[in-house]
Amino acid sequence: MPDITKVLVIDDEEAVRTSFQMYLEDNGYTVILAENGRRGVELFESESPHCVLVDLRMPGMNGHEVIRHVSSVDSSVPLIVVSGTDVLEDAIRALREGAWDYLTKPVMDMAGLLHRVEETLEKSRLIKQNEMYRQHLEELVRKRTEELERTNRALDRALFNTVVILTQTIEAKDPYTRGHSLRVSEYSVAMGRRMGLDRRSLQVLRLGSLLHDIGKIGISSSVLNKPGKLTAEEYDLIKEHPLIGERILHNVDFFRPILPLIRNHHRWHDGNGYPEEDRGLDLDLESEILSVADVYDALTSDRPYRDAMNRETALSVLRDMSGTQLSPGMVELFIDGRIYSTEHSRDTLTDIEIMPERL
Repeated sequence: MPDITKVLVIDDEEAVRTSFQMYLEDNGYTVILAENGRRGVELFESESPHCVLVDLRMPGMNGHEVIRHVSSVDSSVPLIVVSGTDVLEDAIRALREGAWDYLTKPVMDMAGLLHRVEETLEKSRLIKQNEMYRQHLEELVRKRTEELERTNRALDRALFNTVVILTQTIEAKDPYTRGHSLRVSEYSVAMGRRMGLDRRSLQVLRLGSLLHDIGKIGISSSVLNKPGKLTAEEYDLIKEHPLIGERILHNVDFFRPILPLIRNHHRWHDGNGYPEEDRGLDLDLESEILSVADVYDALTSDRPYRDAMNRETALSVLRDMSGTQLSPGMVELFIDGRIYSTEHSRDTLTDIEIMPERL
């Protein structure tokens, strides 16, 4: 309890006010008296008592109104009803309105009254203490959460930079594909956004499309950059790059959600393609999206064995591939949604909305 504990007594009977005051002051309390509800509310707001004793039946502002007002201002202040009516409905109503305890007059056992006051004050103290602990804990959690978020953002930046380096490593082996992974990533994310995919799916698309060709690290540059037609053996080597990419990344938990995109980006909609044919396989949505983006950018980019196609020719090829190599729905989205007009900028890769955090 505080050094000076103030008890506000609100009662229209002077004898009751006086008897309560004398007994409580004898036991170390400071007592404030109010002869009616209106005066009691004024003293409650100006004196900030630690406990309130209130009668129910008073002229003007009655005890129920006082209870509602006090509870709305500070529900942690104990309210003890001391009423001259022993009516159950009055007690129930008062308790519902915010009273902590209920006594009936005349109070013959003043020691019992004192015990009720002390008991409710102790309860109030514990409630306030628990609230302080709760607020302190929330503050600790908030600070710790902020620290973790800062750490996670730093990790995300580091991981992202690693992805960029890996992408640049891939393209260093195959200069004809410089910028390919970035453009495919932007096309893929643009399609995902147009479809209303959630944040996590966009993150998977972003990261998977950036790294879809990582397996080319394991393919000889002489094969990747051969200007003429590949031999059957060389083509078999090329077809290994999805599996090589999968093996490179599969032991890193962070990259596991994108493994299907790495493995399946050359798998056809109808089950053909590579690394192996599987007509019973249903490709995941992200892989279907990536396939369209990958094919379009490959068609519109220079290759060792051919020049880049113009846009209209490339879109015509996409239409021809629809239903066999590519998903009809994804081709339609790419063309009708004008995804091919997506602006290319490295800055978009740092968009935190689709950073690959905590995949």
